[in-house]
Amino acid sequence: MKIGLIDVDHHNFPNLALMKLSAWHKAQGDTVTWYDMFGGHFDRVYVSKVFSFSEDYRYPIDADEVIRGGSGYQIRLENGKEVWNRISLMR
Repeated sequence: MKIGLIDVDHHNFPNLALMKLSAWHKAQGDTVTWYDMFGGHFDRVYVSKVFSFSEDYRYPIDADEVIRGGSGYQIRLENGKEVWNRISLMR
């Protein structure tokens, strides 16, 4: 599989969640790179956001599957306060 990673926050330090996903996929024999919109088609792209105030990635993503995760997607502003979005992990 061809896996792409997007760190929405543009950290100056590694995003731990993305690095763990990268290590797991590499152990499975997958190719893992930072996502580049000109890099061709990807099988899966992981988009991670730690901070709720970071603007989301707003460009098209050429992938069969896009998975967004991180506290930045789970926290929203409501009446000027940060509120945690509770999501059931059961499907």
